Amino acid sequence: MKVILNIIRGEGNVFVNICEKDLLGKEFRENEVILNINKEFYEGDEVDMEYAFSLVDEATVVSIVGNILVDEAIKRGFVHKDSVLEVSGVKFAQVYNL
Repeated sequence: MKVILNIIRGEGNVFVNICEKDLLGKEFRENEVILNINKEFYEGDEVDMEYAFSLVDEATVVSIVGNILVDEAIKRGFVHKDSVLEVSGVKFAQVYNL
C-alpha cells in the first residue's frame, strides 16, 4: 500500500508523519474535536507502507492517520488500541519515543 510520508527534523527531534493518500488535505470534525490532515504537516513523498513503518523506531514522534494505517500500527505493536482517537470514522494515533 502506498502512503504519504513527511519527515520533519529539527531541534534534536524527528517527526514522522504518515497518512493515507486519500485523507491528505482533509478535515474531520466530531463535536468539538477537529482532525486536520493539513498539507503543511503531512504532505511529502508517496512511499510503501513498509518503508514508512521502518522509520518508527528512529522517530521522536510518529503521527499516523487513516484506518488501515492505524490498524496496521496496532498489529505491529506500535500503538495500543485504547490510545487511538477516532474522529468522524477516521482513526488517528501518535507514537512517542522519548
